[in-house]
Amino acid sequence: MHNPWILDGLVIFAYFALVISIGLYKGRGERSMEGFAVGDRNIPWWAVLASILAAEVSAGTFLGTPGEGYGLRNFTYVQLAIGTILARIIVAYVFIGRFYELRVVSIYEFLESRFGQSTKLASSLVFLITRALASGSRMFVPAILLVLAYQLIRNVHPDRQETLLFYVGAVGFLVLITAIYTTFGGIKAVVWTDLMQVLLMYGAMIYATVTLWHAVGGWTVVKSEVRTTPVDVEVVEARAQDILKLPANQLSPTEARVQATTQVAAESAATARTALDFWDTGIEKDPVRRAALGFWGNVKKVLETEYTVFSAFIASVFVTMATHGTDQDMVQRMLTAPDIRRSRRSLILSGLADIPVALSFTFIGVLLWVYYHLPAHAARRPEGDYFVNYILREMPAGIRGVMAAGLFATAMGSLSTALNALATSFTRDFYLGIIRPGAGQHEQMTAARWSTAVFAVLLAAIGVGTAWVKLTHPEIRIIPIVLGSFGYTYGSLLGIFLVGMTTRSRGSCAGNLLAMLAGFIVVAFLSNLPNDVAKMFGGALYVPPPWLPIIEFPWRIAFGTVVTFAVAVCFRTEMAAVPRAARG
Repeated sequence: MHNPWILDGLVIFAYFALVISIGLYKGRGERSMEGFAVGDRNIPWWAVLASILAAEVSAGTFLGTPGEGYGLRNFTYVQLAIGTILARIIVAYVFIGRFYELRVVSIYEFLESRFGQSTKLASSLVFLITRALASGSRMFVPAILLVLAYQLIRNVHPDRQETLLFYVGAVGFLVLITAIYTTFGGIKAVVWTDLMQVLLMYGAMIYATVTLWHAVGGWTVVKSEVRTTPVDVEVVEARAQDILKLPANQLSPTEARVQATTQVAAESAATARTALDFWDTGIEKDPVRRAALGFWGNVKKVLETEYTVFSAFIASVFVTMATHGTDQDMVQRMLTAPDIRRSRRSLILSGLADIPVALSFTFIGVLLWVYYHLPAHAARRPEGDYFVNYILREMPAGIRGVMAAGLFATAMGSLSTALNALATSFTRDFYLGIIRPGAGQHEQMTAARWSTAVFAVLLAAIGVGTAWVKLTHPEIRIIPIVLGSFGYTYGSLLGIFLVGMTTRSRGSCAGNLLAMLAGFIVVAFLSNLPNDVAKMFGGALYVPPPWLPIIEFPWRIAFGTVVTFAVAVCFRTEMAAVPRAARG
């Protein structure tokens, strides 16, 4: 075959054809909203487990987690998996049982039975907005591969505007393919295609790990190489551009490059000292500096460090309780199992299956760093998107197509579930709850399918917007974008759900709305969100006081939950809702 890319194209075409065929076949004949949303609650637990994994292992994980391993040269990101297991046990025995007892289709129907319609609508709206932003921002990730592949095949080097147009086409294509089988097949199509996509993802992950391991020369090379302190030119150039963009900058390009070089050298040395670490307390290691910081200074440092033992055992628990207990996207697939026992089994076992996934993808990132810093490969080191470039430039034809299909599988698996959950929540909570309260099954199905199409367009637009942010700010890492987007609001959701689950007479609709707003404001301020938004436009709104911690994304949901819960329990449940709470 003269053009090796043709073989890759055939592999990817076969993958798309198979996914659409399985989705439409498994979802054929869907006539009821219960079937569309929860698969008539008769899907095997092992298929549910695979679907949970598919939703968790998005394209952001496929490319973003290696990015964490590449940037940090250690495994501290994997610490967060510990908290996810603890949280899944809590969700399995506190949340899932209540949802099955009430036989909810939208999990926010529980909040209506406990507090009233206003809390349900507010929570559902928070989910719709946040899930759209989180899932849409993920969609630019698999498009990276399509854009880079086009550039390699055609040997073109487009400018920023042309690249953005490529992203528009790539994101639109992936969303369209996914929307076809999701719209007509419902949750059954989602779950069964997820099963195939998880198997493909595991195969791609294992192949990449094994080939990189052999390419770098084994563990001895890895241990020695990660402790070196190179100053990468591409990182220096990106940092120099950031310095020049600062509003108060008065440095020349040459001076900015010198300052950037100094900063990158210091960071490289610090990264080398923690290379291959699995644990990090976040507390200052040097005794002299630790004493100088004092108690609050060390607490501040812990909260400003992404991956620590504290974030693993505390923050990560809150994150997973929110994503797996209050997010329609994740919980909906758990409700497709025949009973509570099998739903719990699929949820808890998925947490155990997450550990090797997080470990392997992080290790891929570490291996990529070593690979591109060995003398034999350093000249081919790209400026970014290291895993995508490795797939396209280093892997053989055919295998390259399978790896690309693995990436698309993770993207389409998480996107299909998001589309189905968004459509279900909108149809049950807003269409049936407000627009057409007496709508029959046929009307609900029509609304669900039309809303799936509308949300597909919306998520594609958000994906393109994220691509624009990444193009204009190439130093931004993917994982904080994906996880950080729901960190601002899911603490508010979790706080209200915990009030509803753990109390019988606390919390009211008015108090809940106030509590959710308070949780969002506190998290936005503590995470420096206003300045982060202003930074995209080249400015800053204020200077945070030096004693105030700027919390990293794993802590956002924890703080939001605590504030929301504390405010909400100050209000007593309306008398009309107390009997409903007692029955729930």
